[in-house]
Amino acid sequence: MDACFDSVLKQDCPDMHLVVLDDKSSDATMSKLQEWKDVFAQKGIAFDIYQNEEHSGCGKSFENLGRKIAEKMGDDDTFVMLDSDDKFTSSDAVRKCVQQMEKNNANICIAGFDLSGDMELVLNWNSGTPHNNLSKKLAEVGSSSVVEMPEIASHADSIGWTKIVKGNIFKKYMGMYPKVSKEMKVCEDFPSLAMLLFKDAKITGLSENMYDYYKHKQSSTAQVVPEDFKVVRLGFLKSLQKMVADNKSQFIEDADKYINKFLEVKYIVIGNIVDKKNQSGDLKGYNKQDWEKDFQSAIDCRDLRIEKKSKPKCPEQLFNLVNAVKNYKQNQL
Repeated sequence: MDACFDSVLKQDCPDMHLVVLDDKSSDATMSKLQEWKDVFAQKGIAFDIYQNEEHSGCGKSFENLGRKIAEKMGDDDTFVMLDSDDKFTSSDAVRKCVQQMEKNNANICIAGFDLSGDMELVLNWNSGTPHNNLSKKLAEVGSSSVVEMPEIASHADSIGWTKIVKGNIFKKYMGMYPKVSKEMKVCEDFPSLAMLLFKDAKITGLSENMYDYYKHKQSSTAQVVPEDFKVVRLGFLKSLQKMVADNKSQFIEDADKYINKFLEVKYIVIGNIVDKKNQSGDLKGYNKQDWEKDFQSAIDCRDLRIEKKSKPKCPEQLFNLVNAVKNYKQNQL
């Protein structure tokens, strides 16, 4: 927490307003927050502290915090999310994002991020590569849209903490954000893809990495259990699909196609994560086949290009006939 708040304190972006939520911590977090509030007060920076009535996990906490922030924001205010175990990479990280948005008349900025800490705990260690490549490409072309640059939807990852957004986008997003059940403790940022699909979204990028995502053994995503996949991740993926389906007038015409592409990617990526964790012994009682079955039961897969069931075995006689036809055609050529 100290490293996190120190990186915020050093930001040279004016008119900051911190809104912090504590998830009913059982340690000295609240007293430490009060100490930091006093430090920020000396610099004239507003610092609001809220606490959940009960421990609720990341998903419910983000919903609670997001709704409080949306109530306070003006359309031209800018929202930046920072997890308490992460930090900004430099003192001008936020300012550069804001300036990039102003330069391109954008209301969303996708920045790059670093991965640090215990890399053995990172579920998908290559997740930053396409995302960071996209942020650099966006920075070069200026403001764009998903239609103009289709790879935004699949390459921008699902992470919310590198998407810097204006109030007119964030308030609309939180108005659609699903009610989160208590057990939804991770992957609360999966639905953040929806922001990129708004009709009035104007997206730009920052070529530099402004966010340091730090992984450690106490992280809520470090230790995995079957429910994290069969309930939590599927729950937020289903919420994203439903959010767009229920609010079609707010999204671009082909929003559902971009959602389907995203779901296809997550089907493969999360399946590989499950397989990796299962083989290493870190995930017991749940395997890749379980994930694929649960995904196909929970998600509307009618328009998804995924392997829904194993291919039937080809009878030996038919197999020989197919090969004979292939050989004949090859000889004719």
